[in-house]
Amino acid sequence: MKLVLLVTLTTIAFVHTRRVRIIDGTFAELHEFPYQVSLQWNFNNGSRARHICSGSILNRNWILTAAHCKQTLSRDGWIEVVAGVNNVVNEEASAQRRNVSRFIQHEEYNASNFRNDIGVILLSKPLELRREISTITLALQNAVINQTEGKFAGWGSISKTFIDIFPDELRKVTLPLRTLEDCQVLGSEDRSQVCGGGYRNVSGCIADSGGPLTVVQDNGARVQIGVLSYGETPCKARLPNVFSSVMYFHDWIQKTIKRRQFKWFP
Repeated sequence: MKLVLLVTLTTIAFVHTRRVRIIDGTFAELHEFPYQVSLQWNFNNGSRARHICSGSILNRNWILTAAHCKQTLSRDGWIEVVAGVNNVVNEEASAQRRNVSRFIQHEEYNASNFRNDIGVILLSKPLELRREISTITLALQNAVINQTEGKFAGWGSISKTFIDIFPDELRKVTLPLRTLEDCQVLGSEDRSQVCGGGYRNVSGCIADSGGPLTVVQDNGARVQIGVLSYGETPCKARLPNVFSSVMYFHDWIQKTIKRRQFKWFP
């Protein structure tokens, strides 16, 4: 059993050590997750851009995702962000594609132990918000999560073997939320992380990285509490997935966006 970051890379060796998927999920309804975006790699060679990660819409200009989703798959390519899409192969008319002006990883992101695996993306052009494309509210730093399950969606592999099978359409799962004690089997998890799924239940997998874990509060509002970081491979849903905690990184997210907005960022 291996622990892996959940992104899509080009070579077979990397594919087997760097991606995460939706396991035992169902297809999402059209625009059921209007705050979710697909991060895609444009190879700049006339081929279709490839989905590599997910993210969530903070506002018209900013996307929240995992730090490890900042990657280079080819020398002349680049990352694009696609909003308002359910099918990443045959995009709906509502889809909006944007280039990335800046991808800011957490300053203390550590690729060796997945700590501080969170980042924000500044879009080249603001999104046009509408019913199919909307923002997600972030759980506050002092939020107490009493819910026992969360909602997660993605375009990641649906295979339980090392041979990945990627769906064209967005899939969703309901994940049981786990305590940090439950997740110690994965390593030294701490309060900067949230755990969910696993134990032969349901799970995220390769190319689901960066996707939002959400819960519905008592007042009926849906808020994001996590950003998918890593899990086991192959993705057999035996162990929980680990998410970067939105509550823990709430201030970092807000301060980073504010600094860049007012040109204070170095």
